[in-house]
Amino acid sequence: MSWLQDLNARARAAGATTDTLHGVAIEDPYRALESESDITREWIDRQTARSREALASWSRADIADRIREVLAIGTISGGAIAGDVVLYSRRDADREQPALFAQSLSRTGAPSGEPRMLVDPQTYGERAALDWYYLSPNGRYLAFGISDNGDERSTLRVVEVATGTVLPDVIPHTKWSTVGWLHAEDGFYYRRYPREGEPDYDASQPDSYHPRVFFHRLGDDPASDVLVYSPPNGTDFPDANVSEDDRWVVIGNFRGWSQSDVYLLDRGAQRANRVVAPDASHPLVTVVAGEEHLTSGRVHRGRLYMTTNIDAPRYRIVGVDPARAADRAAWADVVPQGDSAIEGWTIVGDRIAMHVIDDVRSRVRVFRLDGRADGEIELPGRGEVGSLDGDPRTGRLVLGFSSPVHAPAMHLWTARGRDLVQLAAIDVPIDLSELELTQERVPSRDGTPINVHLLHRRGLERNGQTPVLLNGYGGFNVSLLPGFQRSALYWASRGGVFAVANLRGGGEFGEDWHRAGNLANKERVFEDMESVIRWLSSSGISRPDRIAITGGSNGGLLMGAMITRAPDAFAAAASYVGLYDMVRYHRFPPAELWISEYGSSDDATQLQWLMGYSPYHRVQEGARLPAILIETADHDTRVHWGHSTKFAARLQESTGEADPRVWFYREQLVGHGAGTRLSDLVSRYTRLYAFVEHALGLESEASE
Repeated sequence: MSWLQDLNARARAAGATTDTLHGVAIEDPYRALESESDITREWIDRQTARSREALASWSRADIADRIREVLAIGTISGGAIAGDVVLYSRRDADREQPALFAQSLSRTGAPSGEPRMLVDPQTYGERAALDWYYLSPNGRYLAFGISDNGDERSTLRVVEVATGTVLPDVIPHTKWSTVGWLHAEDGFYYRRYPREGEPDYDASQPDSYHPRVFFHRLGDDPASDVLVYSPPNGTDFPDANVSEDDRWVVIGNFRGWSQSDVYLLDRGAQRANRVVAPDASHPLVTVVAGEEHLTSGRVHRGRLYMTTNIDAPRYRIVGVDPARAADRAAWADVVPQGDSAIEGWTIVGDRIAMHVIDDVRSRVRVFRLDGRADGEIELPGRGEVGSLDGDPRTGRLVLGFSSPVHAPAMHLWTARGRDLVQLAAIDVPIDLSELELTQERVPSRDGTPINVHLLHRRGLERNGQTPVLLNGYGGFNVSLLPGFQRSALYWASRGGVFAVANLRGGGEFGEDWHRAGNLANKERVFEDMESVIRWLSSSGISRPDRIAITGGSNGGLLMGAMITRAPDAFAAAASYVGLYDMVRYHRFPPAELWISEYGSSDDATQLQWLMGYSPYHRVQEGARLPAILIETADHDTRVHWGHSTKFAARLQESTGEADPRVWFYREQLVGHGAGTRLSDLVSRYTRLYAFVEHALGLESEASE
């Protein structure tokens, strides 16, 4: 017996369990590896050391150097605009983390002077990261969140934009917060989790459940902030949006990824007597509640505008007098449902700029407030709009755009000038013209066409020899649009094809597409992915021993499903921070948030869905497996690392081999992905490509 087999045997002996749920006996041989213990620590340390040694032996200097080169290409994202200032997040080559920059605008809207750094997360710690930020309506202040080690447990702070002075207002427990500023810019609505001494506070799992909306007045002690809205469920996510006259507050309450409620607070017509929270004289009016649809909105110029998929799975924008908002008959279509799904929208002066997904690419269409079409903003090419923000007062809009063959850039647009003016761009020391983005349609098992984007060198030959790295996600209404991906440049310039599949469960074609791949329909996602994998061979592009797949989080679940349902179709799978035990996933906070997407084993019918694909439970003894790399992170506050330890152990055991090609690696001082430092990303992708190239037999070709 090898040391690895002995280690797994001892882990099994420490906690092998059989649960009976709804009359079904469910084995859990590695229950011990989902909690901290001596055997778990030994297992993680020795398995990680084994993987580190193997990966180091497979890595070449040219891999690490090239990965470092492509990942050092800067980033620019998250444009925000208000008054005479534009903000965006930017990381240049010599920085570990993006910083926030402010660009002043002249009265005509042209850039004025050089951009200046406004928030540098590194001033808050070596491993601190900027999580989110919200600009006040006239551009005077910025509220932003900072966390450490990628854990996303933000602390809210406020900075004065003109001077860079950080105000004394500091509010912890603001993980994933949103901020709705008053237009008077003296206070804001925000979301935070319970703190010690408050109802529902859990010291063992802080910042996991029961977020609520509070109001903070600048300069006040946050301990005295007024509670504005407490959702009925601990897994709900509320937010607040304030009208430009500060009278109306729209409270949105998101119940998972398919349902939301909308409430309206009239703070009062007279400014002097306005309330900050509902009371007997200012009740919270229900606009939409309890429906299995997504609706959100904002009040602009005395009218409530809402985007909704009620009677419109690709979404529509409706308008209504706030006084009649609860009367569905009073709703009037401003922008009816079209052929393309609405991904987002913003108000720009007297216009609506609407980001839609058309044939799995971004387009931005413009409408008057009365719904009249007013043209389209011409984008640089087929790609992704990563951010879109408008100023209702000045009629200016800031837009972030990129594609696999277009360097990321931030652009300014005005309703008057109509042209897209580049504000800032990232230098790319690679000739992107040598690469091309192509598009394919692959029929899934039931005939549904699945879109696949392929990035590769020009003139791709279908000779069955090309190495392919395929990425997928398929869930949570997330749309995978063709944006700039640094790590993909390594693979494409190496002669490989970097492929992205738009599976059901995403948002590329609207809510029907999302629901076609969640809950009872989750199996369709895996059918889609398997069809794409097998098509890569049948199309003549590649063959199974030249195909690798990769994904993270929900995409890690996808990897687990492919490993256990189609191991013959590919040669390698690299999975990051994935879910694999779908029977117990919801028992690890904050995973109850995802029950609306997956279902729960607490329900007998839903247990059947989950057992049908749960990777941990579908591992077959003696099955021939591809090479597998399973990675997780110690500061991940989304997906518990216990999924990865248990799945890796069961896969290793199933082979019966003393030294199986199943590798486990846990990163230190790193989270789910957000806020990861550049040096940690370089290490992660060096591991990924060293593993993939070794598994596909490309090492010898590189040395020839």
